[in-house]
Amino acid sequence: MNELQLNQKEMFSVVLIYLNNHASVWSVIPKIGSLKTEFESLLAVIEQKVVEQDQAKTYLGLKKKDLKRLIADKADIMNDQVEAFALIEDKPELALRMDQSKSDLIELKNEMFIDKVDEILVETEKYIKPLSSEYGVTVEQIKDLSIDLDNFKGLNGMPRKYQIDSIVATKDLVILFKECNDLLKNKLDKLMKIFKRRNASFYNGYLAARRIVNN
Repeated sequence: MNELQLNQKEMFSVVLIYLNNHASVWSVIPKIGSLKTEFESLLAVIEQKVVEQDQAKTYLGLKKKDLKRLIADKADIMNDQVEAFALIEDKPELALRMDQSKSDLIELKNEMFIDKVDEILVETEKYIKPLSSEYGVTVEQIKDLSIDLDNFKGLNGMPRKYQIDSIVATKDLVILFKECNDLLKNKLDKLMKIFKRRNASFYNGYLAARRIVNN
């Protein structure tokens, strides 16, 4: 986001907080409630797009070797859990395939590294019931490692994907900011004039919330 968008996003949040805190005043006008719901939904999508944009930029700026080390650390923890399960359940072939240390994994060439981590994930999911109930493996742990590995695959072969993701998120944000500003300017601001004389304190407070502060 650029500086203007940051300031506008802050204003959007202030307006929403103000409306939430004064629901007893404006609730007599049902149309305001429906517009507030629409505005709140747009703001939630903006928040998600900001996250997507930041993630894309993060992976573009992240060094491949740093992500590889992070994955190796997580994969080492997981294959230790699978190895322990295999040893206790008398599965020596599986235990042998799961005995690599973090340093062993890091030393693999990227293509072999990806294959090995994929193998660890496949075996973990294959025995997920006993691993989750008795060996401490969690669904979140599997998902976390899978996401990191997908991102490593992207950096390894498709770095442009993250550039595209960032551009798409940026374009989406432009549209979303316009929709939010249009809703406020062309609809909610006009409705709020109902309170200009009926409740001047509330109306002036709304105007103050609508003010964009430039940092």
